[in-house]
Amino acid sequence: MRLNFLHFFHHHGSYKDEATHLPFARASLVQSLLTVLFLTLFGAVVIVPFVYMVVISMKSPQEIGNGRIIPDGLRTFAALRHQDRAWLQTDLSPMQAAALVSTDKGFNPMPVPVMPWPAEASAVLGPPRMSEKTPMASRLKLSKNSPPLDTVRVLLEVPDPEGDFARAGTAALYLPSNFGAVEGVAATVVPRTVATLTMRLLNNYASLLRLDDLAERGFFQWIRQGYPRWYMNSLFVALSTVLLGVFFDSLAAFAFAKFNFPFKRTLFAMLLATIMIPYPVTLVPTFFIFARMGFYNTYAALVVPGLVSAFGVFLVRQYMRTIPDDMIDAGRVDGASDFRVYWHIVLPAARPVLAALAVFRFIWQWNMYLFPLVLTNRDSMKTVQLGLATMQDAYGTVDHSVQMAGATLAVIPILVVYMLMQRHFISGITLGSVKE
Repeated sequence: MRLNFLHFFHHHGSYKDEATHLPFARASLVQSLLTVLFLTLFGAVVIVPFVYMVVISMKSPQEIGNGRIIPDGLRTFAALRHQDRAWLQTDLSPMQAAALVSTDKGFNPMPVPVMPWPAEASAVLGPPRMSEKTPMASRLKLSKNSPPLDTVRVLLEVPDPEGDFARAGTAALYLPSNFGAVEGVAATVVPRTVATLTMRLLNNYASLLRLDDLAERGFFQWIRQGYPRWYMNSLFVALSTVLLGVFFDSLAAFAFAKFNFPFKRTLFAMLLATIMIPYPVTLVPTFFIFARMGFYNTYAALVVPGLVSAFGVFLVRQYMRTIPDDMIDAGRVDGASDFRVYWHIVLPAARPVLAALAVFRFIWQWNMYLFPLVLTNRDSMKTVQLGLATMQDAYGTVDHSVQMAGATLAVIPILVVYMLMQRHFISGITLGSVKE
């Protein structure tokens, strides 16, 4: 019995030790729970603006500021189970569409009288014969058609318990006009399907990307202007800056890490001192230099300022200092030149930090706004960020739903780059955090 007790005491410690470590275990548990709670709240704070941006991108301009968070397009998904309703679609002039913008005190669209009107009955809509039983259509969506069409497409929903609208195929929509008169407009019955609702939710994206022009004019004409051109400009500038910038940063870092030359420490200190200079201070000198060199309104003006980064040189240099000199000496003994040692020995060994630098550089360049604003003034040279900030129609108004659709699409390249480089990126940013 005594031996068993000693065996238990030897493996599990005394009761006094357990009582001593119990408060520390509880404190560690509370600390872990607080850490998880903090990270969860931080993640929510980060993700909520993105979710809000996506939700706004699925709203029509008339839904902005109506006090409802969920887009009406998502609400109408529940209406698919109601088989006693019909959807009507027509194109209106801006003046006719203004009659549908009015709402009641609850921000709900005002109903509009509508009647079945077979297309073969008459090409001209006659005066309305309305009564208390006249069906009233409620507006579901208003969207501007792509230029050069100066029309507004409207989608309405009307009760159709007897199937009159479905059999007729067309309907007469009666809108108030000037001096109290009523104007008849022909509308077409459209199918109530999931595809129709999905196209309604993605209407802002279709308007932003001008998909009608893509189908009519072809890819090469479509990509020459508007948001597609801005997107391609940003991709070209960001990728060019990442490839060339990582090369020049790592080349300079290799020199500072593995070579001895006069004033090495002084030059490196001067390089680090440039990090403390705010980049807006360099805008005016950069503008005059590039203008005199003939780079204004060219891709060189967008790419050259980001070719070398003091932070990138510092980051890569710190990692390259950990590469053993024996590896470099072995390459030189085998007859390799300095550039060949850099290319075949140092770069493969520095892959994690180069991946982290590539992600940082891509995000910085993709979100760059001030340099493109100062160094370009043509619409064809705009990047995504600059284009979204200056997006407005001929009257100077901004469609915030379309703008949020553009901002949502602008997030995709950053997510793709991070997912592709995630493994190397995480190992790169944790360099030196654990001592062996």
